[in-house]
Amino acid sequence: SATKLFLAQGLLVNGTLRWRGRLDWVLGRYVRAGLDTLTPWVLNILRLGLYQILFLDRVPPHAAVDECVTLAKKYANPGAAGLVNAVLRKILREGAGAPDPEQILTDPDEAMAVAYSHPAWLVARWRRRLGDEETRSLLLADNRPALVGLRVNPQKTDRETLRRALAARGIEAEAAPYSRLALRVTGNIAFAGLPEFEEGHFLVQDESETLVGELLAPEPGETVLDLCAAPGAKATQIQEGRGSQGFLIAVDIQRNRLARVVENIQRMGVGNVGLICADGRSLGLARPVDRVLVDAPCSGLGVLGRRSDARWRKTEASMRALLPLQKALLEAGAGHLRPGGVLVYSVCSMEPEEGFRHIESFLAAHPAFEMESAEAFVPSEVVAEGCLLLYPHRHGTDGAFAARLRRKG
Repeated sequence: SATKLFLAQGLLVNGTLRWRGRLDWVLGRYVRAGLDTLTPWVLNILRLGLYQILFLDRVPPHAAVDECVTLAKKYANPGAAGLVNAVLRKILREGAGAPDPEQILTDPDEAMAVAYSHPAWLVARWRRRLGDEETRSLLLADNRPALVGLRVNPQKTDRETLRRALAARGIEAEAAPYSRLALRVTGNIAFAGLPEFEEGHFLVQDESETLVGELLAPEPGETVLDLCAAPGAKATQIQEGRGSQGFLIAVDIQRNRLARVVENIQRMGVGNVGLICADGRSLGLARPVDRVLVDAPCSGLGVLGRRSDARWRKTEASMRALLPLQKALLEAGAGHLRPGGVLVYSVCSMEPEEGFRHIESFLAAHPAFEMESAEAFVPSEVVAEGCLLLYPHRHGTDGAFAARLRRKG
């Protein structure tokens, strides 16, 4: 079917993007003039072919080469097709998978970066903090297809009922280990069109995000401010647990992204939501609120397994450029909180600068606030130093950090 073809092509593209570092290292040993002399079309065709040769076994290697030659003739020129044919066939003859970068390259950061296809700056950062063995496990986790998380809408169903309904449709799901609201699904599933999806029985959301909502734990009747609400996954979770008892103010700086919030609110069947298009750093509210969620823009280094191209776009400089924005949003969110109220700050990153260090400096500067241990709200296995902290290789989720703060009454 067209859907299956689309998913198969997506897997091929995602796999090629994910392993681009390793693929380019191998190709660089066979393209004498250097990869920078190739046009983007030719380079990407070589990457697609080599990915199939090294990592896939469904397509015979020679068939993959022939297909790449056909692509080169269509999108480049006969000379490029000859180059593609010569390079890939030579790799086949000599055994492409044999060279182990960790045995050949002398710089340990470069060796691990090439072997597991990550930027060297990121490998160096993780090796300093986690050591070689755990860094290798994290890199491997990023390179595995990410599990799909589903968050159950308790207003409409429960986890076991949804699991059975999906099983009846041939979709195998299992209860997630940390969140009482989450299921995990293996494989690429097109959920749109399923009655359970269209009727708002669940939302596609990683378990790490669901745990952030559980850490906030809003009570019926409270007013909650979601300062960076789009696309609305956490916003709907806030309201689902309270029925019609309580009001949510959902804020986002981009109007087109607020449309996604509206879409999810309507599908999940939640109400009592007010939408504001504004910069969360300069939001004006008439009165303080009971709870604030600051799900801040971040580097996204915890979701590299889900976004195959992201690892090649991130830099240490781009991560650090977001730190002032995160700090400003945390400050702004705290300013809207009533005495006795609760604030949760979260990012989809495990990097200390984006998580722990913001909280440490904030508490040092604001004695009216205190941190509450996450262990009272989520399992101890996902808690470190009183905060929610998840790693892909430890927990099988996206990487994430969240802290729960209370303004003293």
